[in-house]
Amino acid sequence: MEKISSPKFSKPIYTCGDGLRFATPEIVARYRAGRLHTSILADISCGIGGQTIFFARECQKVYGVDIAGDKLQCAQKNDSLYNFGNITFIEGNALSTQIVEQVTDADIIFSDPARPAAETVRQTDSLRPGIPMVLDVYKDITDKFAFEAPPQMPPERIDFDCEREYISVDGKLNRLTLYLGPLKQCERSAVVLEETAFHKLESEDKSQLPEIAEIDEPKTYAFEPDPAVVKAGLLGELVLELKQPLEMVQIDAKRKLLTSDILIDSPFFKNTFQLIGKVPYDCRQINSFLQGTDIGIAVIRFNIAPEKYWDIRNKIEKDLTGGKTAHLFKISRSIYLFENLRTS
Repeated sequence: MEKISSPKFSKPIYTCGDGLRFATPEIVARYRAGRLHTSILADISCGIGGQTIFFARECQKVYGVDIAGDKLQCAQKNDSLYNFGNITFIEGNALSTQIVEQVTDADIIFSDPARPAAETVRQTDSLRPGIPMVLDVYKDITDKFAFEAPPQMPPERIDFDCEREYISVDGKLNRLTLYLGPLKQCERSAVVLEETAFHKLESEDKSQLPEIAEIDEPKTYAFEPDPAVVKAGLLGELVLELKQPLEMVQIDAKRKLLTSDILIDSPFFKNTFQLIGKVPYDCRQINSFLQGTDIGIAVIRFNIAPEKYWDIRNKIEKDLTGGKTAHLFKISRSIYLFENLRTS
């Protein structure tokens, strides 16, 4: 056991083994605890307690269960750091009768199950304890369940009747929470977390969604949707909410940009770009164009062989002295150069 500082938490915390690696960041733990506010909650795979201690802030009573005694000791130490004092820690197998009988008054069962450290394709059936087993063992206690799952999994790979909530922090996909029973609010949702606020987008009936026209080249402004929105498959819902003329440009097989001649603001945009030019895909011509601007850095935002990346980027940036950054997207055989309005 060691006490260390981590950007995941506002205080140094106790950890052991891979506890810190898999611990829920404080910003996520606070949000999720608020959503699962209840009287009594059982966290049946609490690890070092990163999520559990914030459940304690929102609930009258919390059970923290884990099969690993060393991690449970860390959780107890971390509980003392935050001093909520309403967590009962229990060591043991969460699927055993001995454990189940100690949490029969729980309103909600939460589980952040272990998953293989290396797995090519994330699947719910590789989680331990498995979701079906947890549902079966605790079905006589409550019908309110929440599970953490690998956020890389797309909604269609999750075959439970649940809300699939994708969470992003600082523009990066961070967590996926599955809400079952009465906790389910919709089929899919995306949550963008900020330090003191959150923004949530929910799935709608497909018949209510606008058709997003796909065009060949971007307009004056381009918008990169937050990865939680993309992963949840909520681009249509985002356009519906914004009520603005938006079209879509396909950058490559995985990336799409929304685009418009109108500058639009939304917390569900990771980046907002303004078009500054279009040139053929030729390093000399790109460099020549940038020489007449205040650009000093050119970020390549299209697929390129890793071993060629810096060679091409150095050619593009040769003799550039400006203080701004350009983002380069390749569409067909042309390069579109953008300035990011969110960071300029």
